Amino acid sequence: MALNDKLKETKCVETAWGKLIPEKECYDFGVRHIAAFCANIFQVMRILEPDFEKRTSAICDAAYMFNMAASSDQYLNGYYNEWNIPEFCEKSAWLGAIWGDSGDEYENMAGRVIQFTRDRVEKELDTCPWDIVGAELCNMTTAMFTANFDLTSKDTQNEVCLNMCEARGCGDRHCRVVAERRDVTGLPKQGWMDHMNQPVFDVHNTPNERTVKEGQILRNGKYTNAFGEEKSFEWAYRWVMEYGWVWCVSFPLVAIRDMADEDEFERILKIVFATAGKNEFMDPFSVKGLREYLGVPNEIGKKDARIMGSYIKFLLDTQLVPCEFTAFLQDEVRIHVKADDFNGRYEMAPLDELTLGYETLWHNAVKTMVDPEFSVWFENKDTDDMEIVIGHKIDKRMI
Repeated sequence: MALNDKLKETKCVETAWGKLIPEKECYDFGVRHIAAFCANIFQVMRILEPDFEKRTSAICDAAYMFNMAASSDQYLNGYYNEWNIPEFCEKSAWLGAIWGDSGDEYENMAGRVIQFTRDRVEKELDTCPWDIVGAELCNMTTAMFTANFDLTSKDTQNEVCLNMCEARGCGDRHCRVVAERRDVTGLPKQGWMDHMNQPVFDVHNTPNERTVKEGQILRNGKYTNAFGEEKSFEWAYRWVMEYGWVWCVSFPLVAIRDMADEDEFERILKIVFATAGKNEFMDPFSVKGLREYLGVPNEIGKKDARIMGSYIKFLLDTQLVPCEFTAFLQDEVRIHVKADDFNGRYEMAPLDELTLGYETLWHNAVKTMVDPEFSVWFENKDTDDMEIVIGHKIDKRMI
């Protein structure tokens, strides 16, 4: 048997220790990490606003408003062209389902469109990286979908009733969203707290043996929509590292910041992210697992700043944030990254909260990942020369 002339090539992210992590694994890791950051933000919201209905309605309003901001004729014409929607196809609300389906697939929400017709759209998800966040986010996605349907509606808004009748974040087997035309079902107009009701018509429940664990991006290396248009894995990876932050962090933050003044918001955010950071590597086996995952050599001891530094560098690499080591020593690691790159994953909606959240998260994570003697802090936070530092710092009020 003849030998192959060359080995198959696969894109990878290289850790600081030379271990190669395949691109698809990095994508999966990156998506879930955005969901975890989102979960922390939602904890802040729950402290600031104890009433479930009030906080859910607030983030639904914000999400709907921002999605509707894309309502120009030029934008919609571009949407129809991008998705290869035929000119003879009625421009009606149901076409907005393409937005929701494509976004699901880019974010590795694995499932299928059960029905895609003018009168009814049903989408079933077997997995969702955001299933750790909570019911407020599940409600918020229906507000975004409502905007998508309203944008593509020819004559009026609220043509459909849209229900997330199952949600994995609420303990259901699936996530399931159903849109049904009101002129067919006779249903009344919905408020934001009405979007988790049951649909009028029966749902289709896919048997376990036919469910999937990964979205089209990982299964097929591309996403294909109902009209045959395709998006590549590379395109989807970049999309989720930009827009994933926008819909699940930026949109809710608009509402959350209105729930308290600036000082109170930052105080609560730091408490939440500090707790999350310390708990991230609280168990010894989680540190052992991380070392193995990153390829940290056995001769590198526990009290070594390079362990935390290699983790942060890998995380930023998976998020496609340009950065580089300027120091990589046992007692100090420095990672150079531009502030605009760090906060501006989507440059039209920069998030200063990323700096505040990550500095707090990593500062506390290093306490359990490495040792309490080490700290993480950011220098030159508002410049092109921002540096993430892992080193020794004594603070008599350390939290």
